[in-house]
Amino acid sequence: MRETDARMAKYSRRGLIFNFLAYLICLVGGRFIDENRDLTITLTIGLLFITIVRGFFLFRFDQLYPRAPQRWRTNYFIATLFGAFWWAVILVSITLKLDMRNEAPLLWLYTVVFFSTTAHAFAPYQKFLSYYQFIGLVPAALAAMFVGESTAYLYGILMLMFFFVLSHQCRLISENYWERLEAAYALARKTQSIEEEKRDTRASVQLNKEFLAYLRNDLKSIFIQASDALNELDQGHVNRPSLRQCEKAYQDVFRSVSDFNNVLNKKLVLENKIFNIRHELQHLVAEYIDESETEGIRIETALSPTLPMRLKGDASRLAQIIRTLISLSIQSLDRGVVLIEVEFLREYETAGELYINISSFNQSQKKHFFSEENGQAPKTSMSYAVAKGIAELMNGSIEVSEISQEGILYRLDAKFDIAEQAGHLDFHRNSFLGRSVMLIHNNRRIVDIKRRELAALGFEVFTESQYRKAQQQLANSYKDSKPIECVLYYYEEGESEAVEFNNALAEHPELRYTHQLIVATERQQRLLGKLGFSDTEYLHVVNKPAGLYELETSFKEVYSMMEDEEISIEDVIVKVSSADETVLEMLLISRQENAESRVKDMLQGLRLELTLVSEAGKVQAVFNKKQPVVAIIDCDEEPEFINIVDSIRSLEQKTNTDFYMPIIGISSSSTVAESTAYELGVDDFVDLSNPKKTLRRIVENWLSLTANAKEG
Repeated sequence: MRETDARMAKYSRRGLIFNFLAYLICLVGGRFIDENRDLTITLTIGLLFITIVRGFFLFRFDQLYPRAPQRWRTNYFIATLFGAFWWAVILVSITLKLDMRNEAPLLWLYTVVFFSTTAHAFAPYQKFLSYYQFIGLVPAALAAMFVGESTAYLYGILMLMFFFVLSHQCRLISENYWERLEAAYALARKTQSIEEEKRDTRASVQLNKEFLAYLRNDLKSIFIQASDALNELDQGHVNRPSLRQCEKAYQDVFRSVSDFNNVLNKKLVLENKIFNIRHELQHLVAEYIDESETEGIRIETALSPTLPMRLKGDASRLAQIIRTLISLSIQSLDRGVVLIEVEFLREYETAGELYINISSFNQSQKKHFFSEENGQAPKTSMSYAVAKGIAELMNGSIEVSEISQEGILYRLDAKFDIAEQAGHLDFHRNSFLGRSVMLIHNNRRIVDIKRRELAALGFEVFTESQYRKAQQQLANSYKDSKPIECVLYYYEEGESEAVEFNNALAEHPELRYTHQLIVATERQQRLLGKLGFSDTEYLHVVNKPAGLYELETSFKEVYSMMEDEEISIEDVIVKVSSADETVLEMLLISRQENAESRVKDMLQGLRLELTLVSEAGKVQAVFNKKQPVVAIIDCDEEPEFINIVDSIRSLEQKTNTDFYMPIIGISSSSTVAESTAYELGVDDFVDLSNPKKTLRRIVENWLSLTANAKEG
């Protein structure tokens, strides 16, 4: 269809401007302009306007068509029918005013030639073409009958005959076109399937060889570990850690062999679930943050604004691939940075291709200008072979390459559907317009990523790589009466300058009021006090990896504090008196007896009506009746939890909603649920025992995000 539409647009572009010029040439110096100046101006302006509208769709075809092919085609057809109608108005007006004399026959002759040429461009669309020709030709033929002259009657009859002949000819052209296109398509599909079969066979053989090589190495490693453990056992020593390590390695091998066998035999069935791609990626990276930071490896994410909030596909298998690639990237580094860059390219209105680049930059690797002797080979493993097979089942691939004298790049691409009709991309645009923040980091790649994200939030961003210069710039901003309100910096393992900077700001007479946002892992956060950081009300902690959502959440907390400081008691009274009386409908799905009272206590202060559902079968009835804006699901019962998330999303799909409601998972103790919650479809997860991530704060953030999306 794209080739057909592109062909139509190509020929239409050629005739569009020429049609307008031909109209002017036919009328220039004639009687019609002299006798009907006002009517001529009206007809010309109308034709010019329709030409511009049609030109917008034609000359911007490459930009508009990929977003919504059906919408482009419909809009262009409507504009073209209006064009045919207006041309009929022009022809009828000239015919009735000039009585088929002077320039009228010339315009009739051009009309016949013009509609003959457009017939080939529009021929594939037989129904549209018949409407187009009828609207453009028949009114002129009927108008000639009212002139009352024999010549006019002859013109009218010939025009009607021309219409019927042209309609028959276009029907034959259309049938022939689609028959040839179908035959060519069938031949191309046959050729493509043969090529794909050959390529798949070669790829399977190669993948099989790679997997067997990995399997041999892993089994050899397990055998050596097991032999050492048995030797110690013979000597009377029981090395439990070594035995557990052997057991885990054996289980990993068994899982990899099972998955690879299913991939190779095309028996691996991929699920089609709706999941929050942005939060799942952040959570996956968070699994590696603590351990990698202790080894001197920083991990950071960069999620493109083109990445939708929710996709449809197998989230657990995608997570398996990403975990494998992140692990291999970390193994390839001694010290350095791992960047995970994600973007989504829309191929159709509701589908596209997900690209994930995981690049590692080794700081310990020495650069050489005249040789590449220190280049490091990419890490691979048995799980990597399985990941490649799964990626192929997702109609994608995994490529690995070496970044010259710097590190390794793993590139994953896979096809996914966009879950929501709206397919909204960026909730966060300009949330903090007019605010200022200073970003401090010594790695230029991370600085570039965070600068873009902070700018997307609306901030005026100042950057510095050294803490002393940053402190001086903050002080200068106060002197210039344009104080920088916040400073965002990272704590890295063994870094003392961040502590000194924190203390200096806390003790400064002016800068102590600057809000400090420090990015740290959960383990580091527990040690900040012992490391010497001044714990003041102006210190805020952001979890690593600090993505858009984490940054926006933290800055909302900062500016809510600043607003509370600035609002007087009179303003508070006015604000309370004018508060929105809307009651929010929320759904709580849990079997625990105290769940409702506990959640209500945590959400105290929000105007909401909380409906408790303890049976999965009642979810649909309550959902249809209450139309909740948020669903909270108890994740401690995993099987029920999986089915309920799927059922809620299927209900939303049936109603063709533009914006899916947030589903928040909660848990009192389960750590297993947290590692799989995002893969199973929730938008956010709250451990109720964690005081730093409160349920109310999460609910407020999601309500704010969805409200902004609907307003936008």
